[in-house]
Amino acid sequence: MTISYEHHMRGDLSAYPKVIRLRSMSMTSRIVAVADGYDAATSRRVPDDAVPSSAVRQEMRDNSARGMNPVVVKAFIGIYPVGTRVVLDTFELAVVFAANTCLDALSRPTVRIVSDPQGTMLRPAPEVDLAVPDANGEYPRTIIKTADPERYGINVGDYFV
Repeated sequence: MTISYEHHMRGDLSAYPKVIRLRSMSMTSRIVAVADGYDAATSRRVPDDAVPSSAVRQEMRDNSARGMNPVVVKAFIGIYPVGTRVVLDTFELAVVFAANTCLDALSRPTVRIVSDPQGTMLRPAPEVDLAVPDANGEYPRTIIKTADPERYGINVGDYFV
């Protein structure tokens, strides 16, 4: 009940519902507020209404006026959030499938490779842990940039089912 009541509030208890008695927002409500805000901004509820996820992440990170808990926002965003489309140094396209929890390898998540260097879509998409080195201790693949899913026609949901 608490989460459904609080998740549209800001950290200072503004927004809605209006708070009559001072209280402290629960941490769970703060987490849900960040996830709900991200989903609302990036979902296509009205055609062409969605904002690119990279712009939403930047806004959440840089605009404290949104009232989201900055620690929760940082944990939510990470370096490459799950679902981020990336280009690898092999020129393969991939979708981030899982964040790496090792502090020394945060920039090396587990990905699903969705197309080869020539642009051929791969089904099923092979899962690759970018933090695993080869026999020589080198990393076979590295993320070089994030990619706009619209440009490449990638529907992220197809790779999580």
